[in-house]
Amino acid sequence: MKTTIFKKFAIVPLLALAATAIQGCGGSESKTSAVSGSGSVPAAVLTEINVPGTTPMSATAVDLAVAGYTAREFYAEGKARRYKGVGGGTQTTATVIDGNWPYRTRVMVRVPSPDKFNGTLIVEWTNVTVGLDLEFATAEASTYLLREGYAVAVVSAQRVGVEAMKKWSPQRYAGLSVDVNACGSDGTSTSVGASLCTGDPLSFDIFTQIAVALKQNAGGGSAPMPGLVVKDVIAIGQSQSAVRLQSYYNSIQPLAGVFNGFAYWDLSDQLRSDLTVPAVSVQSEALASVYGRWTTADFTRRWDVAGSTHASLYGAQYIDAIVKRDQSVTNSSGPISFTQWIEPTCTKLPPFTTVDVGLVYSNAIDSVRRWIRTGIPAAPSIHFERDTAGALVRDADGRVKGGIRLAQFTAPTADQAAPNGTTFPCGVSGWHRYYTSAELKSLYGDHGNYVAQVAQAMVKASSDGYVLPVDAMAAISDAENSEVAK
Repeated sequence: MKTTIFKKFAIVPLLALAATAIQGCGGSESKTSAVSGSGSVPAAVLTEINVPGTTPMSATAVDLAVAGYTAREFYAEGKARRYKGVGGGTQTTATVIDGNWPYRTRVMVRVPSPDKFNGTLIVEWTNVTVGLDLEFATAEASTYLLREGYAVAVVSAQRVGVEAMKKWSPQRYAGLSVDVNACGSDGTSTSVGASLCTGDPLSFDIFTQIAVALKQNAGGGSAPMPGLVVKDVIAIGQSQSAVRLQSYYNSIQPLAGVFNGFAYWDLSDQLRSDLTVPAVSVQSEALASVYGRWTTADFTRRWDVAGSTHASLYGAQYIDAIVKRDQSVTNSSGPISFTQWIEPTCTKLPPFTTVDVGLVYSNAIDSVRRWIRTGIPAAPSIHFERDTAGALVRDADGRVKGGIRLAQFTAPTADQAAPNGTTFPCGVSGWHRYYTSAELKSLYGDHGNYVAQVAQAMVKASSDGYVLPVDAMAAISDAENSEVAK
């Protein structure tokens, strides 16, 4: 990193301030209640998958070896319980209806070497909106997770994802099921109601039992994460899976007590206010245009990010690499990417904005972990401005007011907007068009002015507690080394 331009704009002192300020953000210290047990929840039985000539579906396309990681995939099986009083926005603890429902699914596990492991296990509930398991939450925070030495588990808890795996590779995934007779022969169940039955009634216990198995990490040399001692477990999920984890937080967590914290990406509904389990949700402008504000409490936070879309441009690229390699998404013409799946519903192309929400989501995970470990709360909730009718307030240029304002929003290199028509999925996916060199020169005047604007935004985001100092510094360095307005 060069130092001349940082001295010119007094960035070094500001970043030093940000690095110290973030440690105390969010108010006075408030210890969390320890959540370390698993109650009466049994552990799933994990068996490593070894089917010659086959590969895991939806595995990350990132080169894990370069990061010092290894990846393994396991069958996970056991007998799950069904619950009453889960979903539909309820904020009360569920009750157990019955148990002994057999299941067999899979979990992908990625681990660093024991000397790099930071003691925290991340467990993602995969999103199945596209019709298969995809790790949209990990996609946004992948660089951070690998850099900081987390263990990561990606769980297939729902029927849509499991059935897609069985179709994609019958040899590898034959015999998987997460709903064996759980809904009755006609697909309904008078004991839980059709809505819950069609909503994967075993998924909550499956997710819990897999987390318990990984947390225990039993088996010596055959353990799923050899040599690792798990101190705490954080559940993550995006959009559809965030909704499942909202139901989990509200109704299952008080019973099971397995997870120490939760980090959501685009949660659409309310978390209950009486739990002492840290939970932070990062919210896109695109989804905020559809859903209103929900309230937070002592142990929950909502961070709105201006200009961000339901999947970021960078998260979409992460998912595209997986989908294109596996040829797992198709249309009438054959295999397509995730981005191509989005495009037919777009008013403008290409989709997504350049706002890197992953910088904020990485900090959300980091903040939850710090909250668990030290009792220091995450930075306060920060919202978009809304009018009396609940609609987002925008300035004369159409830009949303309020929220976290990253440099890609305040000092953009592209013309862009978070909404893109009204049809899902592109209605929440936004669009962008990169400025030409002449436009950038006209917009910023000179390179130094551009870097100064980037620095101002990133230092504020860091000092306010919404971006990690190391990521703020990297963004400023990238701006300095760019060709913008030169």
